[in-house]
Amino acid sequence: MPPLPDQVHSDRALEQVSLQYKPQGLIADMVAPKVAVKRESDFYYVYSRDTMSIPETLRAMRSESNQAKWSMSTSSYVLEEHALHDYVSDRERDNADSPISIDVDTTEIITQKLLLRREKDLATVVQTTGNWGTGVDASATSTIAWSTNTVTTNPVTLIDSVTSLIVLNSGMKPNQLILSDAQFRAAKEHTSIVDRIKYTSPDSVTPDMLAKLFNVEKVLVASGTEQTEKDDVGTTTMAFIWTDCAFLYYVPPTPGLKQASALYTIWKDAYTTPFKVERWRETKRRSDGIEVSAMFQHKPVATACAAYLFNIV
Repeated sequence: MPPLPDQVHSDRALEQVSLQYKPQGLIADMVAPKVAVKRESDFYYVYSRDTMSIPETLRAMRSESNQAKWSMSTSSYVLEEHALHDYVSDRERDNADSPISIDVDTTEIITQKLLLRREKDLATVVQTTGNWGTGVDASATSTIAWSTNTVTTNPVTLIDSVTSLIVLNSGMKPNQLILSDAQFRAAKEHTSIVDRIKYTSPDSVTPDMLAKLFNVEKVLVASGTEQTEKDDVGTTTMAFIWTDCAFLYYVPPTPGLKQASALYTIWKDAYTTPFKVERWRETKRRSDGIEVSAMFQHKPVATACAAYLFNIV
């Protein structure tokens, strides 16, 4: 009689396959340009929009020219430290099977949680209507909501009209547009969008196609998700980090002096050690502590360079 399978084989972890959910669809790196700083708090200069006023320039014979007036103020930032830690015990490390590298896994997962926090905080800043010079509530009129999918709810017309408001208020043409996952799906199936491309492209509507139609450099689809709850029986509740919002705004290619930007991410040591990893020994626990930390603030700057649209779908 041949041996049974369990007599010749003991189960062990597969070394070529494992399962891990990782954050996807995060856009914070592409939204707010990083400003690298060394100090946790400081200020920067703000030129008033009176630099765009047009005074009387005519001068009568033998009279003085008019004085051109302008003003300047300051605004400050205060960085917040975000940090998480966990422990890896000697026994966990000694008993871990390949391909588990528990120290590496712990560091990576903590960092991913901080990235999710960064995304969540940015979404909160962007989705706070009082932060921006222009806000549009589509629920106030049925002629705007994209979900109705009619020619009178043309997404291109809406974005064009809001673009004009931003140009009027700031002089800057917005170059990026954030759409939530639901808004992107509503826009790409909207009859006004599909009719524009159906004779020129057989492909599905992409963010790049929408960017051309909306006359911006980039359309970012905010599809990051978070676990919001896990009950006693193990049922997990997930939610999108970005809700029913669209954010149309201008940011420069790189931060610099005397230029406008809707927002920045001010980050301590952004280009050298944005995330600091520390390890220490906990003798009583017979474990090693691993901590990952970062110091940053998402800062609305030139608020007239942006518009927040909500309740679109």
